[in-house]
Amino acid sequence: MKVGLNHEYINKNMILSKIKLSSVGKQIVTQIVVVQCDKCQKEWNSALINQIKGFKNYNRDLCRGCKQKEQVKNGVRKKQYVNAGEASIQNMKGKTYEELYGNEKAKQLKQQCSKNTSGEKNPMYGKNYQSYAIVKLGKSQKGKSLEEIYGNKKAKEIKNKISIKTSGKNNPMYGKPSPKGSGNGWSGWYKGWFFRSLRELSYMINVIERFNLSWESAEKSKYKIKYVDWQNTERTYHPDFLVEGKYLIEIKPKKLWGSDNNIRKKQAAIKFCTNKNLKYKLTESVKTLTFNELKILVDTKKIKFTERYKEKFKLWEREN
Repeated sequence: MKVGLNHEYINKNMILSKIKLSSVGKQIVTQIVVVQCDKCQKEWNSALINQIKGFKNYNRDLCRGCKQKEQVKNGVRKKQYVNAGEASIQNMKGKTYEELYGNEKAKQLKQQCSKNTSGEKNPMYGKNYQSYAIVKLGKSQKGKSLEEIYGNKKAKEIKNKISIKTSGKNNPMYGKPSPKGSGNGWSGWYKGWFFRSLRELSYMINVIERFNLSWESAEKSKYKIKYVDWQNTERTYHPDFLVEGKYLIEIKPKKLWGSDNNIRKKQAAIKFCTNKNLKYKLTESVKTLTFNELKILVDTKKIKFTERYKEKFKLWEREN
């Protein structure tokens, strides 16, 4: 309902607070009022004059977010919208949730994301290699392995084709850091630092923390190293830490140092470091933490495992 000759754009239905009048009976336009968005029902505080201008422009009361969406829809904010999006990508690219939002907020976002993509909501729900057979042969083959449908020889050929199509740059994870909790190592948080294995955790405690070294995670796009594997496929990987601003550290069991792929990674890393004025160090880390040392850290709540490894630790605890 519009009221007032001088302020025909005041919508009393969406102004939740009482409008104060001057001594001559006119609305005081500088007063702060509580307004409710016509679109999303959000409430916010606004100067009455700003509410009047907004109603005049959009013929309804809109909060800041709904105004921007309306501007994009009407084509008057397209350039700003695109520029803002590009700036956001540059500011956020290569950073983890923890780096962007802090541990507590990151945990909430991940839980919400997990909830939104769990079970049947997951795009990969019920899909694996069998999906290939479903497309080719229909739903009657669902639940069967490629070996059961085609035999071992044909199944091997199909899997090789799929592997080739999703290798290197065709892999959705090409150039991206490994997801938190992936791999076979123990992963979790130690004093807010994320670790992907016991070797990383041991290095954090027995080297970085012990000698009070400055460091940052190398699981960032700026430390992405390209290399070519033994199949002549271009791949990428990230070392573990950048220490003291100049040492790029890769932690790996010594028995794996001589493998073909690791030799290729090392050569690529040395070249990368030379170009960046850094030094590459491959280490087996110091002595790995024992079960008793790990248990003390868990009991004193200095360590918090990812959900996947909470159960694994409970089992390990029973066995020990």
